Amino acid sequence: MKRITENRSIRRIVQALALMAAVLLGWMGAPSGATAQDPAVFYIGGAALAAVVPGFLFDTPQPDAGQAYLKTSLGRFDAMDQENMALDFLVEYQPGLTWHRIKPLFGVAGNSDGTIYGWVSIAHDFHLAERLVVNVNTGPAMYIAGEEGKELGSSGALRSGFEIGYRFYAGARVTGSFHHMSHGKLLNHDLNPGTEVIALNVSWPIG
Repeated sequence: MKRITENRSIRRIVQALALMAAVLLGWMGAPSGATAQDPAVFYIGGAALAAVVPGFLFDTPQPDAGQAYLKTSLGRFDAMDQENMALDFLVEYQPGLTWHRIKPLFGVAGNSDGTIYGWVSIAHDFHLAERLVVNVNTGPAMYIAGEEGKELGSSGALRSGFEIGYRFYAGARVTGSFHHMSHGKLLNHDLNPGTEVIALNVSWPIG
């Protein structure tokens, strides 16, 4: 029993260190010439450190580890740069799967300027209290700008962000979220404006 406990503690520490390293590398890789991207990276990195690391280290409860969710959102696209602002609509599916506190996410969104994009992400839930939850997520996205939409310099991007809100007794959630999307000049050295979306979300338990 003692060896099992020690192994679990070592695993949590290693996972936490790996996550901290990932956040640090993401911050170091942020393009220095961006206008809205630098604060966005700080916001997301801070949320990740505040939520993901304590969750791994102290093995906080995850009451929805086996619960599937369907989320709908209404948000403001390009909320920080305010160059190509538009209404953003989102649908996201989270299977009822959890592996070492990590969950998969699949989503698609479109906005009022004709832009559409979809993503596959990994996510982590951190429950500050029984009803207050923080979700941090990141993953690759496919982006297709509309005729009047914002060009990101590539159809491939990384979408990262966090949401925080209230979890009802039946498992439904109402949250606010902040997401950043860019390719970090990895796919286009000349154009990488990035964009942010601030949204109100409702997540419904299914299954």
